[in-house]
Amino acid sequence: MELVYLNSARNCFRYVIKAFGIKEIYIPYYLCSCLRHIAFAEECKINFYHINLDFSPACTFPENAYILYPNYFGVCSKIVEKLAKIYPNLIVDNAHSFYAEQSGIASFNSLRKFFPYIRDGALLNINEKVSFDIDKDEYTYVPKALNYDEICKNERRIDNLDMKFMSETTYKLFKTLDLDFEKAKRKFGFQNLEKIYNDTNCLNFDMNAEDVPFCYPYLAKSEEDADKLVEKLKNNGLTIYRYWERMPDSYLESQFYKRLVTIPINH
Repeated sequence: MELVYLNSARNCFRYVIKAFGIKEIYIPYYLCSCLRHIAFAEECKINFYHINLDFSPACTFPENAYILYPNYFGVCSKIVEKLAKIYPNLIVDNAHSFYAEQSGIASFNSLRKFFPYIRDGALLNINEKVSFDIDKDEYTYVPKALNYDEICKNERRIDNLDMKFMSETTYKLFKTLDLDFEKAKRKFGFQNLEKIYNDTNCLNFDMNAEDVPFCYPYLAKSEEDADKLVEKLKNNGLTIYRYWERMPDSYLESQFYKRLVTIPINH
């Protein structure tokens, strides 16, 4: 496996498509639209698939198909392990699972999702390193404390990044992190949230003991209950995001948009 330092997770996905010459790929409906846009931009045909309430794929795939599977909220490593044993061309989106072990032919994460003071950058593990004519990115200063509008502005900035290697400044910031400390802090925070919400959580996820989640995913009994919890958390100073886009009511995944509350850990 080769480790490649790039400027964003979405550009890691672009790198993978180019490296393997992927012309067709399976992507879940329930996913950030930016990755779909990357595939379309690279003229890669997308076959969409549904997922179940435990985040597992609701279908089987052709044996040698290229499959993108997100480690949803960092609680799906067991599903990743099962898929990797069956499908040789699995690609894992670990944007929500920085500490996850390498699986499949490639996996990538996102620094900014896990480390609040790093605003871009991603690590790609891939078994097909190729030489691309790409430059090293320039560091863009972003204030440490971001409000919601500033977060959205940073997202738009990342959306428009060309594929480049990680900037020297981002790399240096990353290397200053105490990864073991950050890992322990996040696991401790998740365990505390689990004690509070586990008994009423309608979501079933089967985690490995070493998993380090991105957030605590809480599936409320109803959309009304979800809205009440979101309001309570916002009143406590937390920013809560909907993941991702609203879907047709006939899609099971529509329940995630309506009822899933992603509770931040690092608070």
